[in-house]
Amino acid sequence: MIRTWVGACAAVVTLFASTAQAEDIRVMTSGGFTAAYKILGPKFAGESGNTLETTLGPSMGQSPEAIPNRLARGEQADVVIMVGYALDDLIKKGVVDPKSRVELADSRIGMVVRQGEVVPDIRTVDALRHALMQAKSIAYSDSASGVYVQRELFKRLGEPEALSAKAKKIEKTPVASVVANGEYEIGFQQV
Repeated sequence: MIRTWVGACAAVVTLFASTAQAEDIRVMTSGGFTAAYKILGPKFAGESGNTLETTLGPSMGQSPEAIPNRLARGEQADVVIMVGYALDDLIKKGVVDPKSRVELADSRIGMVVRQGEVVPDIRTVDALRHALMQAKSIAYSDSASGVYVQRELFKRLGEPEALSAKAKKIEKTPVASVVANGEYEIGFQQV
């Protein structure tokens, strides 16, 4: 069974540091928590004496790097940090201990345009719909934010077919990169 981890709690870090022997802890984390993990992970390791072996990958998707695919191949993890509904799927399959599930954060989805381009008005639903309908191309990530964009956002904007026709899921690469190099006009990714 895999445990989830809350490194942000100083009391827990202090407790473990004083009572546990140092271990190698294998952590698989998705993009949405990476920035916080890069700050909290070393603090936890420094205070506890544990070594964190970190593997990055999306919470879902078909790419070999996706956390569920890694686990299905037999890669080992002591801790997984990922989007809630993908974690729930692993719990249902008996891969993750349900008692270890902890909500760490809510995250947002950001929209990006290439530097120097006009930033579209997206302050209202109508303005967002207009901006996306005018865009020549749209990129979204292969993680939880991309699933939301593809399955929910396009539908809520009332244009699922038209928007899906010009949108592409980007695997293994940050969406901002493909927008920055001019491959896509607008991009969406978890921030």
